[in-house]
Amino acid sequence: MPPADPKYSWPANPTVIGTHVKRVDGPDKVSGRAKYTFDIARPGMLYGKIVRSPYPHARIVSVDLSAANRAPGVKIAIVWKDPNDAQNNRAMFQGDEVAAVAADTEEHAIDAARLVKVNYEVLPHVTEVAQALDGTAPQVFTGGNVVPTQPQQTGDPASGFAAAAHTLEQTYSTQVITHVCMESHGTVCEWDGDKLTAWISTQGINTARENFASGLGIPQADIRVICQYMGGGFGSKALSIGGEGLICAKLAKMANLPVKVMLDRKEEHLATGNRPSAASHIKAGVAADGTITAFDAETWGTGGAGATAGFPLPYIYQIANRRRTHKDVFTNTGQQRPMRAPGHPQGSFNTEIMMDELADLAKMDPVEFRIKNLPPLAPNAMWRSYLPEGAAVFGWDKRHPTGDTAPGPIKTGMGVSINTWGGGGRGPSQAHCEIASDGGVIMRAGTQDLGTGTRTLVAVITADALGLQPWQVKPEIGDTLYGVSALSGGSTTAASISPGIRVAAVKALDALKEKVAPTLGADPASLVALGGRIQVKDDPSKGISWTDACKQIGPQPIAVDGDWVPGLSSSTTSGVQFAEVTVDIETGIVRVKRVLVLQDCGLVVSRLTAESQCYGGVIGSLNFALFEDRILDRNTGQMVNPNMEWYLLAGMSDIPQIEVRLKDQPERGVIGLGEPPTVSTAAAIALAVRNATGATVRSLPLTPKKILESLPQKA
Repeated sequence: MPPADPKYSWPANPTVIGTHVKRVDGPDKVSGRAKYTFDIARPGMLYGKIVRSPYPHARIVSVDLSAANRAPGVKIAIVWKDPNDAQNNRAMFQGDEVAAVAADTEEHAIDAARLVKVNYEVLPHVTEVAQALDGTAPQVFTGGNVVPTQPQQTGDPASGFAAAAHTLEQTYSTQVITHVCMESHGTVCEWDGDKLTAWISTQGINTARENFASGLGIPQADIRVICQYMGGGFGSKALSIGGEGLICAKLAKMANLPVKVMLDRKEEHLATGNRPSAASHIKAGVAADGTITAFDAETWGTGGAGATAGFPLPYIYQIANRRRTHKDVFTNTGQQRPMRAPGHPQGSFNTEIMMDELADLAKMDPVEFRIKNLPPLAPNAMWRSYLPEGAAVFGWDKRHPTGDTAPGPIKTGMGVSINTWGGGGRGPSQAHCEIASDGGVIMRAGTQDLGTGTRTLVAVITADALGLQPWQVKPEIGDTLYGVSALSGGSTTAASISPGIRVAAVKALDALKEKVAPTLGADPASLVALGGRIQVKDDPSKGISWTDACKQIGPQPIAVDGDWVPGLSSSTTSGVQFAEVTVDIETGIVRVKRVLVLQDCGLVVSRLTAESQCYGGVIGSLNFALFEDRILDRNTGQMVNPNMEWYLLAGMSDIPQIEVRLKDQPERGVIGLGEPPTVSTAAAIALAVRNATGATVRSLPLTPKKILESLPQKA
């Protein structure tokens, strides 16, 4: 549906939109001019450090701050969990906040935090999902450690199994992983009387303002939140400022000085969220023609201390007769937070491994088998088209049956997987455009850039509307003074802010046309902005340069506002990925050789940025497939790898060749792309490993140990 006023519609022949535009903030980042929260330094600023529980479950009996208060450089120390508050005197996971100090240097703050004496009553804990499920773990959570959700059923699974020619029954699972943002969570707070300014690494400056207001009991009007640059969030910095944000604000208020709190790597792993685990015991039936006739699943997962662990299942494919029961398992571990495509990578892996196993039972090619069981073709469901196209491009016809029979220890294999995501936009998402008499253009929006290229998107849309180049536009974002906009989560940023920017830019151009029209002796409606000029449409001889046109504005700049309108964005993407791997069956080491991405996202606004999203999504999911894993000590419940040495991530030599083919759908408007490219990769890699070895590894990560242990299946 186009917008109510057709003049705001996306141009049929854009000049900048859809092209490869380099990041407008690239020079600032590589030169060090870009200021992250870590870089903020305020006069007289103190450094905060949080004291955290070393135990997964404990009651705080007492907190003694006296020694910390006497330590060199300490200005203030506070208790966060009051031992006398029965509702808030328990640590529910290792890393839970207990107290905090602020001192004149970071080193003094660290030393003082060690001097805080906390008396803990260590309580029984549950950290193993299996123990929670079988009832052998101590009952820790009110209402039980295991909470079932409402069963789901469509059709008649019993009749579906009766019609099946083959039946499969297996268990699939994915692990808990943490966000590992390049920039750790952090906040700088400064008070001016009752007014708070907070520089915070956040995916939602306006959401952070709401969090501060509710947590501190002050009006939002008294709070300004700034996030000019941030080094990644992946969802962990979207919904909440976290305890560290409120602690920072309270330390600053009590000390009457600015305070900076930046978390270290251990704190990042323990206390800033994670992707929940996901397990599925699936029984499925398939007919002789390859139609999946029945699906019955019992699923579970842990999102940590009292947090859910839901994921879609079955993922995308149509099954007429299906049933699912799900249990959320609560454990004394850090709570989950949204992580790039929440639930979808888990649902994809649990479903797609099953799909290849069923395809083998039905003696069908995995691509053909998927097409057989897909929903009908639609603009937001293009898998039936993308699968054959991707197979042809990738060389799928060279794929061998399950199990590489070539001699030698190095086996090769191919895998395929599909994805979907919403990515829709919403308002309010305000934009403000100014054009000055010297030709300068500013576009402001109350959004933020979590590293995805939002500034570039703002510049591209504005420049395209005004007939300029992106470098001629100054995008200003990352400040609540710039208006209201939604948080950057769920791939909603592009679809939310693009309409308002388009509207504001067109309004500003209309105002400029009114100023220029008398000079050209033309009707304003007949003028267009093209190639750095304002001219009569189809008559370049009757026009003037952008600079000369702006001289007509006068001392007061043109200043107009825009907001989100329907018709310029839509929702729901579809994509396909193919992967090729090699597996050394003597060592169990997997090497991903290449990945092909076919992905739609509606109107491609900034092609280079969109491709970068796909590259990042693939790399993130490669980590999920092969390396990342939160490992807990079975006795103490503590994380044994909360660092960058033993929490494994891919290095440059692990990154494969990645080919991205964006499927432009301009008629659908803008749709977010942050999440879908990270959904498919892990499953595609796992299935390529299966194709290489002939053995199925049904859990992530695909460690060498698991690969070697799976090989006897082949015999």
